Amino acid sequence: MKKFVAISLIIFTMFISYVAIGGFLQKQQKGSTVPETTTSSATAPTPSTSSKTFTVAEVATHNSTSDCWLIINNTVYDVSKFLGDHPGGASIIIPYCGKEATKAFDTQDRGSRGGHSSSASSMLNGYQIGTLK
Repeated sequence: MKKFVAISLIIFTMFISYVAIGGFLQKQQKGSTVPETTTSSATAPTPSTSSKTFTVAEVATHNSTSDCWLIINNTVYDVSKFLGDHPGGASIIIPYCGKEATKAFDTQDRGSRGGHSSSASSMLNGYQIGTLK
């Protein structure tokens, strides 16, 4: 009987996690437009058409929770409005605001145990505001 209860709890937990993650991803897909910033153009930039370039020094000035830019693979992202929605919590991203974050993104700051999913990488594209000079 204890095994049945334990297995039932595990299955229930897995189902709830699946529903919660699915809802989160669906919410992100609905709201995957580029956040408004003072440096973005009127239309949302895409990785292939973004022409705005920034220096490392310019990105470094955007280093707070209300104004958080990241450099990932020489691309600049404004993730200010995403901080509260990050599944790992804002505290994971905040140390990288205004800085190079490629290694942290590619490894999820866990060494060699793997990076973000392709879904997360696609979601990141919605926050692109330019490239690094």
